[in-house]
Amino acid sequence: MSNRNPLDYSLNRPISSGSSPIGYILKDIPLYLGLVCVLSFGLIMLYSSSGQSSSMVIRQTGYVFFGLALMSFVSHLKPDSYKNILMHSYWLGILLLIYVLFNPAEGYSTSRWINLGFFQFQPSEVIRLILPLSLAAYLCRKDSTVKVRDWFLTPLAALLCSYLVFRQPDLGTSIIVLTSGLIPIYLAGLPLKIITAYFGLLAISLPFVWASLLDYQKQRVMTYFDSNVDPLADGWNIAQSKTAIGSGGIFGKGYLEGTQSQLNFIPESHSDFIFSVIGEELGLIGILVLLSLYGFIIWRIFKIGFSAQSSFERLACCSLGFIFLLFILINVSMVIGIIPVVGVPLPLISQGGTSIVVHLLAFGVILSAKRPRL
Repeated sequence: MSNRNPLDYSLNRPISSGSSPIGYILKDIPLYLGLVCVLSFGLIMLYSSSGQSSSMVIRQTGYVFFGLALMSFVSHLKPDSYKNILMHSYWLGILLLIYVLFNPAEGYSTSRWINLGFFQFQPSEVIRLILPLSLAAYLCRKDSTVKVRDWFLTPLAALLCSYLVFRQPDLGTSIIVLTSGLIPIYLAGLPLKIITAYFGLLAISLPFVWASLLDYQKQRVMTYFDSNVDPLADGWNIAQSKTAIGSGGIFGKGYLEGTQSQLNFIPESHSDFIFSVIGEELGLIGILVLLSLYGFIIWRIFKIGFSAQSSFERLACCSLGFIFLLFILINVSMVIGIIPVVGVPLPLISQGGTSIVVHLLAFGVILSAKRPRL
């Protein structure tokens, strides 16, 4: 069985000279600047979307600096030094997902949070990073070529994580976790015959998946097809989100001047629906600026990935790049009503300490694949 690997290409290219000490420390100055711009933009919009809550912005700023510190530390590690750790970190992720089902943090209606006393986090956010990296490390393990059984074991590993998240219950995140796990498997060269077989199994399993959904999860799916099905809940959320974005026009109503956002008509305006606040207050111009920054960051990710010096580094960078893009597309599509409402924050913008730290850790892994110029 032949393997297709879209990431294979020649690595025999010269390394140019002329790097500065700052360039060595930051590894990729353009990417750092892009991240700082997006993070700063996020803090500014969080102040508005949170009802001008200084405490929320200060707390988020702390997570940003902590995440940047971790990113800088990881960026100077050699990928070979933590590759095996990543491969076995899958089991840590599984233990966290099992633990939260039986020992969730108090005060939450779902089993999604672990309380460490000084810090609360969602294992489902952590597994979004652990799963693709552990699978990439496994598929690129030393002195081993990808075998036929790996094309079956790795999807099962991703499916197990997805199922444990689904049991929290969190349907939206479980689908994203599964997709995050399948991306490195596909990029590693998953044969088309097996892909076809998996799609067939998916089609067969859909009736059973639907039967296992909770009532509110079914309601969200039905609302996607007709917002009038649930006009006071999910239908209301989408309607208010669309109204906010549409009313912003080209230039927006002005910072802190949005009616839908400032009068609390937009649900979860500081987290999942912060994109609606951006659209209302800054208009199409503000949206295009943000998407341009995202596009620049994604371009830098793939530039680093395609110039990496090992199959693991290329696979890890490109997988994380596609996952970062996936989160952006899902959040934006959700708030404008293209897909059902799922709990996916806008990367580096939405409120959420776990999400910020995990994303910046992912960028640390990406930056570690970039070699300094000699």
